[in-house]
Amino acid sequence: MKDKVLKVLKIIGIVVFFPLVFLFCLTCVVVNVVLTAIDKKRMNTPLGEFVEVNGHRMSVLVKGEGKHTLVFLPGLGSDSPILEFKPLYSKFENEYRIIVPEKFGYGQSDIVKYKRDIKTTVEEYREALSKLGIKGPFVLCAHSNGGNEVEYWEQNYPEEVEAFIGFDTNLAAYEDDWDFKVSSWDKFMIWLFRVTGWNRKVVRPGLKKLLTKEERKIVRCLANRNTDNDDVLSEAGIFNSVAGKSVINEKPLPTQPTLQFVSMPEWYIKGEEGHELDDEAKRWLKAHEDLVNASINGKIVFPSDWHCLHIVNVDKVYEEMDKYLKEVL
Repeated sequence: MKDKVLKVLKIIGIVVFFPLVFLFCLTCVVVNVVLTAIDKKRMNTPLGEFVEVNGHRMSVLVKGEGKHTLVFLPGLGSDSPILEFKPLYSKFENEYRIIVPEKFGYGQSDIVKYKRDIKTTVEEYREALSKLGIKGPFVLCAHSNGGNEVEYWEQNYPEEVEAFIGFDTNLAAYEDDWDFKVSSWDKFMIWLFRVTGWNRKVVRPGLKKLLTKEERKIVRCLANRNTDNDDVLSEAGIFNSVAGKSVINEKPLPTQPTLQFVSMPEWYIKGEEGHELDDEAKRWLKAHEDLVNASINGKIVFPSDWHCLHIVNVDKVYEEMDKYLKEVL
């Protein structure tokens, strides 16, 4: 009798549950279509200016004035680099020229859907800046995967880089062969999140409270357009592999001045005993220590255990960065 009751309950659950899920998803799709139509004007209003690179439009923000130029490069999957870095670069624009180039697949730049490695991405950045008449040397400020781009830039065009500011950056010395694959199920979920608009909820931690209401709306609609698009997935598969990093691993570590903000556990930052870093954290820390030791003027700062520390710890990062730049430039 008990088995029969359970069987009936399962059938009822299936009959009720799946139609409700379908109705929910359908409602989300309709709402997303309406929101996308409303956001069309917002999406097409440039946050920066557009420049043609390889036959496609790249969005680049140019602000401020100063003797030195700070160029901000995003980490993997930044939906809007211009707005993600705004809380930080806005503190510098009275003293420095600020540049935020949005690589293809990011921000308001085109989604190009062709294979791009570290070398290609850096060359596209350089072409965009050249076409805008912007010349180095630059202070390259990068988050996460952007660190690999900076190292390539430093190694191959040292005269264009006067310093490297890293926000928990992925570096050549960090040995991690990420076996990145996108399954059919992954592709389905990526499609589902986009058509239902659920990507609108995927925003960098702590960013919402630092932006205006209108800027938050722009980030949400760009998140739905850019999250896990073809260009981002291509980068994820190439940048973090041994083969992808070969263009930087085959050369010595760069020696330009560097300030590296590194996320570490709170107990490590406080110097508490009785704990030990896991192997991944040890490799991450060593990669940054190796870069700093190779630098002619290197420094490491541990603001917090957040990967997006340039957002979550924006005031601390600004203070340390401002002090360091005044020392080395």
